[in-house]
Amino acid sequence: MKNIKVIIVLVITASATLFAQFGSEGTTDARRMALGNTSNAISKGVFSIGINPANILNSDETVNFSTVLPFPNLSVKAGTNFISLNDFNYYFGGNNGQSKVLSQTDVQNLSSLMSGGGLIFGNVNIDIFSIGVKLAPSIGAFGLSVNDVVSSNLTLPSALSQIIVNGNPTNSTYNFNDANASVWWLRDYSLTYAREIPEIPQTVFSKIAAGITLKMVQGFAYVGTQQVNSSFSTGSQNQLTVDANNSFLSAFSDNFHVRYSYNINEPKQNAQMSPFPTPAGNGFGMDFGLSASIADVWNFAVSITDIGSINWTKNTAITNSTGQYTANDLLDKSQQDSLKNKFKGTSDSTGGFSTNLPTALRLGASYKFNFSEHSWPGTLLLAMDINKGFNDMPGNSTKTNVSLGAEWKPMDWIPYLRTGVSFGGLLGFHWGVGLGIDAGVLEFNLSTLDMQTLVSPNSGKYLSVALNSRWKF
Repeated sequence: MKNIKVIIVLVITASATLFAQFGSEGTTDARRMALGNTSNAISKGVFSIGINPANILNSDETVNFSTVLPFPNLSVKAGTNFISLNDFNYYFGGNNGQSKVLSQTDVQNLSSLMSGGGLIFGNVNIDIFSIGVKLAPSIGAFGLSVNDVVSSNLTLPSALSQIIVNGNPTNSTYNFNDANASVWWLRDYSLTYAREIPEIPQTVFSKIAAGITLKMVQGFAYVGTQQVNSSFSTGSQNQLTVDANNSFLSAFSDNFHVRYSYNINEPKQNAQMSPFPTPAGNGFGMDFGLSASIADVWNFAVSITDIGSINWTKNTAITNSTGQYTANDLLDKSQQDSLKNKFKGTSDSTGGFSTNLPTALRLGASYKFNFSEHSWPGTLLLAMDINKGFNDMPGNSTKTNVSLGAEWKPMDWIPYLRTGVSFGGLLGFHWGVGLGIDAGVLEFNLSTLDMQTLVSPNSGKYLSVALNSRWKF
């Protein structure tokens, strides 16, 4: 079992050395997270920015804004899609300091967990400031938002499952070409405008609205896989031969004081972060959205978000890790160090490069039940979303995601009760829950997208939490 642990570390080191120190994911507000990431047709006010700009009109107040007080608009999400804490402790936890001896059934079960590779991810999102102003219908509504997001994805190679099943028998070869990793820290300054369109004659919808968001995007850090072509093979004399031909692109703000191999002789300085770091890249993005309603009961929405790209120009480099190394004892620390140094890679300055924003198509529909005339109290809002990304940048996926959400408001003095489920996409099934408190001029929301983890922490693969507040006048 110890050999398997060493090989796993070797694979991650050879295929994604640059990514081990980065991580975090989270790209949603607390209400949306509680509804299983469902909000395309029901987002409103400043919380519609980044989802569907047309829905900034869906606010009963003239002015609404979100800032860090009394609670920031913050969401955090991290985890893996292939192994739970129980699984990790069982297979890799050991027994009183001794390596666990796995049965053949254990080996097969562990292999099945990792048969398709595995995603390790993290995301943190914080809305620094957002404001929406709703004017006369003939004028429309305006919004302004400043938002930060840090996202990281690391995909382990599927060959790990073969290694776990077979160990490292002689005359065997494993490749890790399907390994992938990316991480970035972005900030966007968004200007949103939306307006109803009564000029279009309608026989079906009560009203139709359109919206657009223009984004100035700053990138403070990026590291991403350009090519991974790695493998290792075992010889008849228990030697291990590793071949690698990997390359990674990176860019960092001056505030990080990053030293590459080409400027290693420059004085070493500690990172000096500030609320407004020097951008390493700049770009432009756009969101387009349409929404329509029928008698204030049905709502429909479609939007395309984050159309655009970022040009990275500061402290850019391409890091290449190439060559071959042979070891005959992976438990020998000197050979481990030699292997690590061999694949640490060398960096060359680049003239800059470009990455796409996480462009996505969003569809949504909702229906609102009013129980005031029946025995059941309050109102119930049901919603459904379909989201599909056009690339696999951090926080995005080309795999279609479907979600369903329900929001019940029993009485004026009882909080909004919310729940929802999400299927497909990059991360599979999620069960969201949360509540919302409306205190007149102040709204507060708290949620998680992973109730299954709270119910059974050791069997959970994901952990998430979101909270926000919104002022309304």
